[in-house]
Amino acid sequence: MELDITIHKGRTDRPVVIFIHGLSMDKNIWIKPLETTMFAKNVPIKIFAARRPRPCLVQNKKKFTIGDVPEKVDSIWAALQIKGYNLVCWSQKRPVGPISVAVEELKQVMEITGKAFPGKPVALIGHSRGGLIARKLMERKIPEVKALITISTPHHGSSLALLGKYLKPLSSVIKAVMPANIQNSVSEVLKRFNELIEGHATKELLPGSDFLKNLKDAHYDGIRYLSFGGTKTRLLTVYKWEARDQDIYPRPFLAIPDSLIKAFPAALLPDEISPGKGDIMVSAKSSILPWAERHCNVPANHVSILWHKETIANTVEILEAIY
Repeated sequence: MELDITIHKGRTDRPVVIFIHGLSMDKNIWIKPLETTMFAKNVPIKIFAARRPRPCLVQNKKKFTIGDVPEKVDSIWAALQIKGYNLVCWSQKRPVGPISVAVEELKQVMEITGKAFPGKPVALIGHSRGGLIARKLMERKIPEVKALITISTPHHGSSLALLGKYLKPLSSVIKAVMPANIQNSVSEVLKRFNELIEGHATKELLPGSDFLKNLKDAHYDGIRYLSFGGTKTRLLTVYKWEARDQDIYPRPFLAIPDSLIKAFPAALLPDEISPGKGDIMVSAKSSILPWAERHCNVPANHVSILWHKETIANTVEILEAIY
């Protein structure tokens, strides 16, 4: 079975950027994020891009909303495409399979890239587990690779498998307080999230896992290194419409999962789901690539960090230096 790969040919004087998606995602998280899904293709990414709705005159709206979903969001792929970069991405055949399987696919992608862009320097950009896939490949000291950029990657592991005990109870709480038109969407997010973090694929990502212990890459001269971490755990906000004079205004009613996590003792919460310390899946501390020349903490969650302006701007800056 051939790889589902997308290749964009830019300018001849630009390097090649290879994008590596994370656990339970596919290549569209880079190309058209608002049209893709995650958690076994059951949760649309676009709900995480929802913004606070504007006040309006219409009085017959449903009482609750998760906000307005934009028609598009900025993306690293789009920003680099505009600047003429050569771009490559693919969908992993087993997005919740072992990292070793994804590494073998990345080797194939490198071979295809070498044929399509002979002699071109290569930059690797990995989101979440994608950053570890890139690091595993770089154990081979591949001379074409001139930059590694990781985004919300658990370099020091993530307590994913431990988060279920904190997040599972939230589903029942939501059903008790939310109307049907909202609780179904939010409950589905939490349900699929729990299924993901309890799966076998997360074991490689746990602190002290055999995979992390056996990772043998290091800082190599001539390669630029940049890492990003997120500091917002909020996935989405539920708003309640309230009438004021002749308009109705949205009032934040419930932040998922931040409002509900407050019920747990702060001392017991892992950094991954502590606002200011993590992005709901990876802690800001763990996202630091040990030999990164620069690390940026971004006020975004594990998904929205991909289209945050700070992520895009700093990525472009590093890539501009690898001709």
